[in-house]
Amino acid sequence: MNSGQGWGWGRGNFASNGEQIYFTGANQNGERITYSGGSGYGGMMSASLPCASCHGTDSRGGEHTMHMDFMDAPDIRYLALNSEEEYEEEGGHDGEYDLETFRQAVVNGQHPDGDSLDRDMPRWAMSDQDLSDLLDYLKTLP
Repeated sequence: MNSGQGWGWGRGNFASNGEQIYFTGANQNGERITYSGGSGYGGMMSASLPCASCHGTDSRGGEHTMHMDFMDAPDIRYLALNSEEEYEEEGGHDGEYDLETFRQAVVNGQHPDGDSLDRDMPRWAMSDQDLSDLLDYLKTLP
């Protein structure tokens, strides 16, 4: 988390709209970001699902086991999304991970090469501004 802010998990405790979305699943206007899909097993999903629930407070992802269901959430820091290894895993796309590529993943559940993301990844109904703010937040993470 940037500058240690946001640990209060309440409105106004985050450095940016993107950070608030990442940690709470709601934007700075108090609007909950809705989603569909995702893992229905083991109670991993709930009505209030922020990105941090699966990808962690540092966005590095990791393995989760709940009620005998296993999920491996990827590292979604901007640096990781743009690593050469990630390019190879996603079909060798050229250039940086941009807003449109990010939209394909978050909203449509698709890798840049068109393959579907894992079924555990929800499909988010985000405004263009919220999506852009979330990507900008991920760019700030080391």
